[in-house]
Amino acid sequence: MMKQFALKGLSAAILASVSLTATADIFEIEELPTAENYRNSFPKAINESGFVVGISRFPTNIDIDLSQVSPTILANAGITDIEEVDELTPEQYEFILNNVAINANNNVQQIQIGLNTAFLYDGLTQSVPLLGDTPVITADSFLYSINNANSAVGVTTGPFYPTEFTYTNSDDEEVTQTFYVRDYITRGVWHRDGTTTMVEPAETAVLGGESAIMDVNDSGLAAGYASTALSPFAQERIDACSSDDPDAIVTRPDEVCVYGVWLELYNQRASNIAPSFFSRSDYAARRSIYDIRGHLWQLDSNGEVISTTELGTLQQRNEEDDRDFSSYAFAVNNNGIAAGQSWTYHPQRGAVRMPAIFQNADAIPVTENEDFFWGAATDINDNNQAVGYLVESRAGNLRNTAFIYDVDAASDEQPLTLLPGFFSGSSTVPNAINENGIVVGTGEIEATLSSVRRRVGFWYDTTAETPEFINLNDAVSCDSPYFIVEANDVTESGEVLATALKTQEYVDSNGDTQTREVAVAIKMNPIDGDVNSCREEENRVERSGAAFGSGGLAGLALLGSLITFVRRNRRQNIKKS
Repeated sequence: MMKQFALKGLSAAILASVSLTATADIFEIEELPTAENYRNSFPKAINESGFVVGISRFPTNIDIDLSQVSPTILANAGITDIEEVDELTPEQYEFILNNVAINANNNVQQIQIGLNTAFLYDGLTQSVPLLGDTPVITADSFLYSINNANSAVGVTTGPFYPTEFTYTNSDDEEVTQTFYVRDYITRGVWHRDGTTTMVEPAETAVLGGESAIMDVNDSGLAAGYASTALSPFAQERIDACSSDDPDAIVTRPDEVCVYGVWLELYNQRASNIAPSFFSRSDYAARRSIYDIRGHLWQLDSNGEVISTTELGTLQQRNEEDDRDFSSYAFAVNNNGIAAGQSWTYHPQRGAVRMPAIFQNADAIPVTENEDFFWGAATDINDNNQAVGYLVESRAGNLRNTAFIYDVDAASDEQPLTLLPGFFSGSSTVPNAINENGIVVGTGEIEATLSSVRRRVGFWYDTTAETPEFINLNDAVSCDSPYFIVEANDVTESGEVLATALKTQEYVDSNGDTQTREVAVAIKMNPIDGDVNSCREEENRVERSGAAFGSGGLAGLALLGSLITFVRRNRRQNIKKS
């Protein structure tokens, strides 16, 4: 979706006023409400009317039926007899909820609970739109984008529900067990004015299929992805779930076995891009039982599909590769050009995900430089400039290098421009680019050899005479209680939508008051600020929440992800990595 920002003078003011020992009070912060009974709030997009969509994470008041939780989890939470539990302690509640979360929970004989719920904020009130079926407690929902017609798009997972399965054991006794299953994995959703529609994938025969909508432009052209066929590898694993022996004792439904195959693939890491044999990759491969393709859906004013365009991949699947081979569209501009990611092959590292531009249904690489072996394009503006990140190995760690790709200059020698970040080797992920070349996102601010380094929201004006990465924490009041970790979006009037950390008090099981960092959605409104000298670099990085590193942000954000639930990239949430 188009990201506009007209206040070039504001960029110039920041560039002129920031130094290592002074900060510019250029924005005032408005904290957006966190959904009732949720701990964290992660904004994703804002339109020109001030409507905001995002994700509320970690429900605080779910009545967990302990009889539906495994004895192992209960024992680890210090519970030996559920009849003796009148009320869970805060520590017990948090431990149990995290261990029965969807996709983190591979025990299909216990309840599956969603930790994420989409929110819509209209500038006055916040609502939690029902994007899928009930019960909501057993599903995750996400909103990623909203256009200027107030049409919001995202994804919902299929809700889990209990089903009984009866079999006869070797002692000729009937045994009945309860399993939690669902009718589909994910569905792309469109929502406006209380009305929700879903996009059906082409392949739904096994586990109901997958689809997601990641962006929508002002004419209702939606970008996302959907399952198209089972991969050869998955077909073999699925066939093995059914026994040809009529005398075999079948102790679970076939769909439970198939779900186990899907979840195993979904949780795989991209181990082939790890810096060394002795290290691991923090990038999620997010494989599937399906071949998935990026899609563009033209939607009408009611969210119904008028036409569908299936997008290609950067390469064809090799004959010896029987795994899923897919592409994903994460953003689309008003010219109908999409940006995203596709599986392809690296000469030394095998199958990898790389940034892709989708034009006329074809997938175009942003680079074929073998120094890079992972990445994604996260946004594209109406000037056909795409932004994203490329992964390379530096000093034994994987780092993200931000880029801008000029689609119209693709025939030239240099359509790709790498952005410097806060310093050489700063892992940087852009989330959005507007019409005037303002890029916002998140980047590391400390140059250490550690794989976990502090990160902040940034603003980068590509049109400035001397472009510079601006730490948004340097553009707000010195007494701000917030530490800005990610810039998610900007509006034409200069408002910045961001994710920030602030300190929250709570009472522990001993009745003592403790503090913790929570994520909140903020809107940064431009004001006529002056340069202040009240914050030096040392104090700035030690502000409340400053020690909350990128690993912790990923833990709070979606999906163990995007990115990184970063907007469209990480995540978050479903297929981004």
